[in-house]
Amino acid sequence: FDLFTAQLGNRIIGHDEATVQIVQHNLNGEQGPGQEASTYFDALIKDNEVDLFAKMRDYVQYEGYFPRQFDHNLNVLILDVAPGILAPKGNRARSELADAFQQYLENYVTGQAPSYTMIRARYSTATKYGVTPWNQGRLEIGILLGILVNTIPSSFYMLVHIYSDPGLLQDIRDELEATAPLNVLGETKRSFCGAGARFVREDTLLDGQYLLKKGMVVQIPMASMHSTPSIWGPDAREFRPRRFLKQNAASNESKAALTAYQPYGAPTCPGWHFVTLEVLALTAFMILRFDIEPPHDEWSKPEPKQESLATNVFPPKEDLKARIIPRQGLDDIGWDFIMK
Repeated sequence: FDLFTAQLGNRIIGHDEATVQIVQHNLNGEQGPGQEASTYFDALIKDNEVDLFAKMRDYVQYEGYFPRQFDHNLNVLILDVAPGILAPKGNRARSELADAFQQYLENYVTGQAPSYTMIRARYSTATKYGVTPWNQGRLEIGILLGILVNTIPSSFYMLVHIYSDPGLLQDIRDELEATAPLNVLGETKRSFCGAGARFVREDTLLDGQYLLKKGMVVQIPMASMHSTPSIWGPDAREFRPRRFLKQNAASNESKAALTAYQPYGAPTCPGWHFVTLEVLALTAFMILRFDIEPPHDEWSKPEPKQESLATNVFPPKEDLKARIIPRQGLDDIGWDFIMK
């Protein structure tokens, strides 16, 4: 996976070959601002009915940070064949985003510019190894890609399955208040991850007949691996929110299950850790503060729609209308996110 990100990252985000070599060679307690988050959630109180997936996208500020034209054109951009012609909107969106990062980094003064610890560390490391601001701007797009693309659909599917099961919703609220949330995210990742990718380091023959040539990119059918009855049992295609609790995990402890369970590019993908924390924080916040109801008192569960290679958890084919209602008795509580 590390070689995949190094070798094909330049096709997706546009940095040069010298930066590929720098990244590949070097593969081997923060208090952030949270005051803006509450304004997005406060606005929910004024909404009667919302498109739930679109609202999840707004919460993560996905539109503001990551143009959808770029996200939707990733499969064409990764081919790296005439991107200005075959994917003009995606190519233009990528350039605009990279140029904005470049401008920021060209004016960056260590110790003076307000920024997160991660930004300071990345700037320091990239500069140390000779990555130019032009290329650093493009590398930052890769970070956004890893952090954001799976957060929104994962949060959406978790909320739909939790709020459509009143007993599960109450159990999770009880567990959250005891600071020990149920592992519904594990089952969400198992049920909705589509495909992953790896870079072939050496010629490899599979099953005596399938040759994977060195330098190829292999797509891994995670959806099939995560829904095979011989691995997960006869209920492999069912959403069981308690599947990954310790007392229910005996069937998941086989070598086959441990090998087959590969959501978000785990365990080597750095974005896996970001997405996990983001999804848990967002869904926990929603569960504690709001009730969510379908407009006609009956939940539907949209099917995923396959999109880009970079998106392990695909967005829904259709959005879901929902009413988001503040829970009673919590009016005097102030709500916000604080990163530590």
